[in-house]
Amino acid sequence: MRSKDQEIMTTQPTAKTLPGSLDTHGMHIEAEQRSSDVVLVRVSGEVDLLSAPELRRWVREAISPDIGVVLELDGIGFLGSAGLSVLAELSEQADREGLRWAIVATKRVVLRPLEATGLVSQMSVHGSTEDAINALTRR
Repeated sequence: MRSKDQEIMTTQPTAKTLPGSLDTHGMHIEAEQRSSDVVLVRVSGEVDLLSAPELRRWVREAISPDIGVVLELDGIGFLGSAGLSVLAELSEQADREGLRWAIVATKRVVLRPLEATGLVSQMSVHGSTEDAINALTRR
């Protein structure tokens, strides 16, 4: 039988550890803690049918209600429908669970698919990393 102190210790939430950088199927992900409650995640390369599941897994491991996530997508050279699906799922999850997240996108390769699908109106999209981080820290 556990004592009350042991029970309290085991039920307290622990801070998530950021997943490490990832290189897979032509996509690279790297994270940097920008403040006590915001993580900058740089995604580069190709986000397609092969790499999108890894992006989904990585983001699920990194995101939590206590940490805001900025996805910097300007290093992406190709954003396929599977990558758009990951972003749409993240947007829905954020709405459901009150998660804080933002996207940095200035290049057509990312902005055009977001605009064409209407996803840009459902997401917090910014023209600079600092603007995105400031948007998350003001909430």
